[in-house]
Amino acid sequence: MVVEFYGDISDYTKRRADKLRKRFFAKWLAVLTVVLIVGLLIALFANGGFIVFLIAAVVLGCVAAILYFAPMRKTMEKVRWTFRVTVEGDFVTCTQYLEGGKTAVKKKRLDQIKRVIKTNYCYYLVYNDISNAIICERCLLKRGTFEYLESLFTGRIRVQNDSFE
Repeated sequence: MVVEFYGDISDYTKRRADKLRKRFFAKWLAVLTVVLIVGLLIALFANGGFIVFLIAAVVLGCVAAILYFAPMRKTMEKVRWTFRVTVEGDFVTCTQYLEGGKTAVKKKRLDQIKRVIKTNYCYYLVYNDISNAIICERCLLKRGTFEYLESLFTGRIRVQNDSFE
């Protein structure tokens, strides 16, 4: 059986994907901030130059908080995301249609998909991290069923709410 999603991604889904990416990077910056705080404590007890660690930790912590708590963009309508995502056999093929008639194609094996984030509006097929996810918007389903798609990723689906506003 083949599952196919095709069309333009909605503005809300684009804004939500942008917010998920920001939160992903904010979490990594927060981890780096904790590492710097540990370095600060070590430097403090070793009577070393703790001020550099303190400044770096404060700056990174502030950037992480800004990224994590920043509101969603008002609109991303100027940016057009047109995709054809096909799940067939053991492969997921994502074709992005770019300006000027160009295309970008990603082909991944099903076992390379680490997790699937399921929301009310779409599925994010995450194969590396959320910034490299393949977006399958539910309203763009052309062939196949959601049940079959979910059966392919049993045990890797994580349901997430859509409350970012």
